[in-house]
Amino acid sequence: MGHKYAVTGSAKPLIGSEMQYVELKRALNELGMIETSIENCDYLIFINYDKKSYKKHKKLGKNLKKLVLIRIEPVAILPKQYRKSIEQKFGLIIDPGGVIKSNLQSSFVGWPYKFNINPSLPKVSDPKLETVLNNNIKNNVFNYDNWDERKNKLVLIAANKVSATLNSNYKLRRRIAKQMSPHEIDVYGDLWNSSLRNRLSHRLAVGIYSIRTGYFPNLVALYGSLFSKYENYLGEIENKHLMIQKYKYSLVIENSSDYCSEKLFDAILNGSIPIYIGPKNNQISLPDNLYYSCNGSVVEIRKIMNFHQEKTVNDMLDSMKNFLQSQNFRENWTSEKVYGEIAKKIYKFWGIK
Repeated sequence: MGHKYAVTGSAKPLIGSEMQYVELKRALNELGMIETSIENCDYLIFINYDKKSYKKHKKLGKNLKKLVLIRIEPVAILPKQYRKSIEQKFGLIIDPGGVIKSNLQSSFVGWPYKFNINPSLPKVSDPKLETVLNNNIKNNVFNYDNWDERKNKLVLIAANKVSATLNSNYKLRRRIAKQMSPHEIDVYGDLWNSSLRNRLSHRLAVGIYSIRTGYFPNLVALYGSLFSKYENYLGEIENKHLMIQKYKYSLVIENSSDYCSEKLFDAILNGSIPIYIGPKNNQISLPDNLYYSCNGSVVEIRKIMNFHQEKTVNDMLDSMKNFLQSQNFRENWTSEKVYGEIAKKIYKFWGIK
């Protein structure tokens, strides 16, 4: 008889068949596991911590030593699950895209990247990554002449959100957008110049969610430059990728600097050189020459943009294209392979034979 597992947590599964929960379940099922409910499972997996599910599992008298936590959300969005009191409840914690801990390369798991026209609203009908990559290569997206014809400025595509904790990069996005002129950067996304009502609603929702998950929000972080306006804001977009392809450079700022997400790969896939605020490449097992690592200084950003010799750009575009075609990317960063690796780690941790 197969070993039974259940998947729970506070992460909301996306609508459609191709979603995080399903990919993990498919990988576990291929290892001979059987999906069931919390009431009937031998083992329980959390995709982001959920207090209610934990209490329910404990009340049922289940084995608490074999609990697994997959932290999809960074500390900026769900700080509660990074507290030691929560971490101690789990025998295995996996942080997709998280920085390598204790110099143990074997502990690293990449971000499960998947192509979505609008990452905020992924659809089953979105094209396959392999198809998009082949089309981009065919259309010379990684050629210098293509790059040189683009707008000679920076693009930032991200919602102007706030966090319940000061340990986030949201304030950095606002500062850079405020300090750089419309001639230097174009900003797209929600909540930048939206109505005061919408901005207040967002902050209220973040605060309530934080308290509900057991974390008292930092009021300074929650304020998040409430009344600021941004002259370089140009609106919301439906197709992130087509917009990125219009710009020579993409400003990629992770929600938290301790993990790497789809944001970086969206820029690389579209031949827009990333100016990246996030982990260093050796912290996330990425090769050199894929992006410019930046500390968030506007002076540094301007220096990078003003230095674009043809050979330097050519080399970086080649590195970006070669990486996306490499075994490293396929095995360590594509969604199906990442969830397959996560399933193997969980299976090994459970000690199933």
